[in-house]
Amino acid sequence: MPINTEIELAELERHLYSIPNIPNAIPYVTSYYEKRWGFCISHNEKIKLKNGKYKDFIDSKFNPNGSLIYGTLDIGATNPTDETILITTYLCHPQMANNELSGPAVWVELIKWLKNLPNRRYNYKFLINPETIGSIAFISQNYDYLKSNIKAGFTLSCIGDDGDYSVVLSPNENSLSDRAALNALKFTSNNPKIYSFLNRGSDERQFNTPNLNLGISTLCRTKFGEFKQYHTSLDDLDFVTPSGLEGGILYAKRSILNLELNQIYSLNTTCEPNLGSRGLISTINKGDYPIDMMNLRHFLAYCDGKNDALKIAEKLHIPLYSLQNTIEKLIKFDLIKAVK
Repeated sequence: MPINTEIELAELERHLYSIPNIPNAIPYVTSYYEKRWGFCISHNEKIKLKNGKYKDFIDSKFNPNGSLIYGTLDIGATNPTDETILITTYLCHPQMANNELSGPAVWVELIKWLKNLPNRRYNYKFLINPETIGSIAFISQNYDYLKSNIKAGFTLSCIGDDGDYSVVLSPNENSLSDRAALNALKFTSNNPKIYSFLNRGSDERQFNTPNLNLGISTLCRTKFGEFKQYHTSLDDLDFVTPSGLEGGILYAKRSILNLELNQIYSLNTTCEPNLGSRGLISTINKGDYPIDMMNLRHFLAYCDGKNDALKIAEKLHIPLYSLQNTIEKLIKFDLIKAVK
């Protein structure tokens, strides 16, 4: 709130926010829907303040006729469908890099990539908004559309550092989004971090509200609240790196490819098809079986019209996105068909 006054240091200190155990960091402190005033300051600067009067001035105002702005971008499926994937991130944390700009940076790259994808099974709706209040506003204006059309989706947060790869799961921990993200995560990181919805903290809270429950997962590198720079001035462009962002983009792409590939397939033949005559495997058996050949044969063996591709990939302990070429070849030779 606005302030223009002079007060003694003892009173001023009640309005100063610092972090004693990280004395060189300026914290990011917010007041939720209650009018307050104050200043964030490094603890090193705070302890240097001397007794005396201090001029306190904040030039702000409350506007009852203000507005909230969010942005959306739609990318259509190759063939008409109502089923849509929601990709969301936020803009609201001033002067922070990982817990702010990393999400929009990855979000933009995903837009470019998806626009150039030769075939898209789903529509994609990209949303960028102020966290929490922005997603609430978007939901209030688009509830029926979201409830009817969103198949899965991801929130992007803190996805540009060189730390862990992690996911915050939806409440039931087994949504399509969860399964796609978990499969990608396991093969993107040697030390994946998997968090339940009890550890939520971004816009997955709103999109998974009980009467909407879109099954949205949140994709992160080091999860919000799990790095010391979180919500401080130390979350800067030294903490976010090109390699961190590239890893975040790769993780998100793999999660989306898992969604694109995850269909239920049915084998079109009775018994094993002749794969050698179609050039899909070697026609000579020397006693060793290349892993690619075995994965192709294993995949076919589980195409029973009941198992979806994610379930088969988990059975084979491989990433679903790695089977893209295999699935395309099997469809090309009319060996499998999508049943759902």
